[in-house]
Amino acid sequence: MKKTGKALADVIPGLGRLTFDPNLGTVFVTSGSGVIGHRVAMSLLEAGHKDVRVGIWKGDRDIGDKSLGQKAAEELQAKGATVVDFDWANTDNIDEVLQDVKSVFCTIPHMKGWQDAFPAFVLACKKAKIEHFVKISFFQANEKQGVYRNVPFVKFHSTCDDLLIASKDSSRISYTILRSTHLMSTPLIHQAPTIRSENKFVTASYGMGVNYVSPNDVADAAICVLLDLKKHRNKEYTLTGAAPIKDSDVVKLLSKFYGNDIEHVQLGYHDFKGYMKHSGHPEWLVRDSAEFERIKASGVDERVDSYTKDLENLIGRKPESFADYLDNKESMTAAYSWPTEKAP
Repeated sequence: MKKTGKALADVIPGLGRLTFDPNLGTVFVTSGSGVIGHRVAMSLLEAGHKDVRVGIWKGDRDIGDKSLGQKAAEELQAKGATVVDFDWANTDNIDEVLQDVKSVFCTIPHMKGWQDAFPAFVLACKKAKIEHFVKISFFQANEKQGVYRNVPFVKFHSTCDDLLIASKDSSRISYTILRSTHLMSTPLIHQAPTIRSENKFVTASYGMGVNYVSPNDVADAAICVLLDLKKHRNKEYTLTGAAPIKDSDVVKLLSKFYGNDIEHVQLGYHDFKGYMKHSGHPEWLVRDSAEFERIKASGVDERVDSYTKDLENLIGRKPESFADYLDNKESMTAAYSWPTEKAP
């Protein structure tokens, strides 16, 4: 289990033989208050890499705790990071943000207007002569199967990935794309108020098993890539959990985690959209969350060919189970009003 303050070789088996890529240089981590970006930045710092620049937007948010950015910034600065103001919707300071940066680790937050933000950022990275770009993507490795063709967030990531891959021919940017499945943290973040105040976990997965993956594992995979960039240049990986788990079993784990009986409310697709809208979420999040449930309900996550060994091969151990993820409180980020005063 990952423990705060330990060297990477102690928390990710197999890393003892690795050293930081000499070309790693200054790493810019986007979305440093996000569940993966924050973990990656902290791990780099704890491993002794001091040239870590972290972008955090401290302004208003459509979702989540408005003080999240400030809390994350304080925690990272205490570890030695250089924290810069970074707003995906405003690139006025992008030249300064990317100055002298060699490697970028990019997670794109779930936000309004994401279809315009990423292309502008890639162009800025080209101008800044970034050498390597590690990006977290979502699901589209299986898009050819036709399951995700109507999911806007998947289409968006597919377009972004294509843009990044094409950029290597017009600039010196090499890439590594890490495609994750459903993050274990996502439903907990989006439904945090309902889980806390109403003791309800609402899904539309129709009893199907879900391919959840731990953000701890995804972050560790990113660290493995950053430690050995030469090996992973222009590579794409699909990061999955070990096996499907039903939301009815997830809710039992949540009940234990919170110390309260959490009710599993199972809805149909349209009722789920209505629930999310009634809960006050912005329209773009209502749409995308409902489409995530549609993916879960399709049953694709119960198929053997939906799982890969990419994650295990990268991090040198079995993926965390959902129970492991919830038990691993020390890896959670300080942000939300959770039982541990930690966030997903």
